[in-house]
Amino acid sequence: MLGVGLSLASAQQAPPAQPPTVRLNAGSAPLDIRQPISVWVDPRGDATIDKVTRASPGLFAMVPSATFHDIDAARALWVHLRLENTSNTSGDWIVTIPLPDVDRVSAYQRSSSGAWIRHSAGDGVAVADWPRIGLYPEFSVRIDAHSTRDLYLQVHNFKGLELPLEIDNAQSHAQRRDLEYVMLGLTIGALLMLSAWCAAQYAQRRNRVEGWFTLYSLLIAVVIATLSGLFAQFLWPQSPKWSDSAHEVLTLLGVGTTLLFVRHVCALSLSHPWFDKLLLAGAWLVVAMTPLYWVLDRAVTDIAYASAIGIAPCLGFVAIALAWLRKNLSAPWLALSFAPQGLVLMVLSLQSLRLLPGGWLGQHALIGAVALSVPVLLHAVNLRLRERREIKTRADHLPTQDALTGLLTDELFAKQLHDAVVRATEHKEPAAVVLVEVVNYERIKQMYGDATAEQCLLRAVVKLHRVLRDVDPAGRIGNARFGLIIEGITSRQALSERMVKLIASGLIPLPGLTPEVTLHFHIAAVLLSEKIPDATQVIAELADLLGTMSSRTRRPIRFLEPEPTRPTPLSAASTYGQDRTDAFPIV
Repeated sequence: MLGVGLSLASAQQAPPAQPPTVRLNAGSAPLDIRQPISVWVDPRGDATIDKVTRASPGLFAMVPSATFHDIDAARALWVHLRLENTSNTSGDWIVTIPLPDVDRVSAYQRSSSGAWIRHSAGDGVAVADWPRIGLYPEFSVRIDAHSTRDLYLQVHNFKGLELPLEIDNAQSHAQRRDLEYVMLGLTIGALLMLSAWCAAQYAQRRNRVEGWFTLYSLLIAVVIATLSGLFAQFLWPQSPKWSDSAHEVLTLLGVGTTLLFVRHVCALSLSHPWFDKLLLAGAWLVVAMTPLYWVLDRAVTDIAYASAIGIAPCLGFVAIALAWLRKNLSAPWLALSFAPQGLVLMVLSLQSLRLLPGGWLGQHALIGAVALSVPVLLHAVNLRLRERREIKTRADHLPTQDALTGLLTDELFAKQLHDAVVRATEHKEPAAVVLVEVVNYERIKQMYGDATAEQCLLRAVVKLHRVLRDVDPAGRIGNARFGLIIEGITSRQALSERMVKLIASGLIPLPGLTPEVTLHFHIAAVLLSEKIPDATQVIAELADLLGTMSSRTRRPIRFLEPEPTRPTPLSAASTYGQDRTDAFPIV
């Protein structure tokens, strides 16, 4: 009685209040209690149900259902509910507290003999010992027809909270719970399939980023299953200590690893090296905070947790903004992936620090945002990987390819030309050596500038590739000259048909350029089946042939003529010399 007296003295001055009656019907929809509820905060947290019922109703006060209850490890919250069955038949109802991370909720209701029966659930209780095994603390209440039953809830938690309450009949509640399990199963299954696909890509290409993303998607699946209470029910139902800390520990791991991927995609090490180091340090600091939950007090670690999940998204948003300003192609997708979960994390941080009103829907919003962000983040990572592979490929080919056009350099093209001449000489393999020039390149450069001229060269290369096969070598010989080796050409007509297509495509105005710009091609060629030239001199000979053509010529395709063949003079010692003409009788 002394404890009850102290509790009465410490309670807020409020008029005694009877708990409002919650009217239930077997056919009614699920009820989310929003009306004022009768509560009392036990300052010592050790009041028994007998003491509470003897002191009730003067002990309790009516407060709005969304009130924040300032409790801690010492103080406990008591809630008095009066449930009335208005239907003509007895029924079972389920009272749910949809908070997967609440420490302990104990429900007291009278048995048929009049004694108080206690059932407990929450992170501080092994799930196997819950009265109803599920994702949240749930308690079954049976009410006879047209009767009333009192239900007392005692809530212990290491920090203050808002207490959401839901009441539903047993059949409707089972359907809702099955639907929730299905949605969670689809979400986690999709993440597991995504992880399997990343693992297959890693096995094929051995790219470390894809390997790390495989582990990351698995981690996010574990985080979602933990935040929803699914793993506490199926994987560690006998470990309340791990269930109590897994929510914060795994969330910190997910936030830290997400920040590492944001840093990788943004790639700010060269443009903003100091911020890149800060981003790296922040990500690893968040990951390194996870062991604190087994070392420090929960109240201290909760402040560290709230600070971490509030600061980490800010660093991520700044990194994405800097990458966007640098025209990073992955930045828009990265923003689409990171923004929802970053905003939800910041809201949860402010709620944990009591700067915003709390709400249990924040955790559900976090699960949805994280689940949707993983495939979008994978797309951003793939864009970054593709960009890096292209840059690496171009860097690997710099010694052999022209930096602007991607064609072969002079030295490598000369080697290809020498090999083609050797094959034509020794094996009689037909081929054609072609020199193509964009004759109006200098005029385009003078009128429209270097940028437009370079773009015209790139368009010219695209048109060249349309008349070439993949096996035909092509090289850049000069500013606007390109050398081609076309295998298998045996006649001038076949080569002319290809080159006519090239010339015609050049006369089509280039799209995207104003005013209209066209490309004028002049072509000089030699068939190796007609003439075997000197491999070191053939380009110069073709260039001389191009030099003889006027800019307005009507014959833009010219060929090197084969050398004329003459009879070899007979030697003086020949049997058929001039002095032996009588050997050939004249008929």
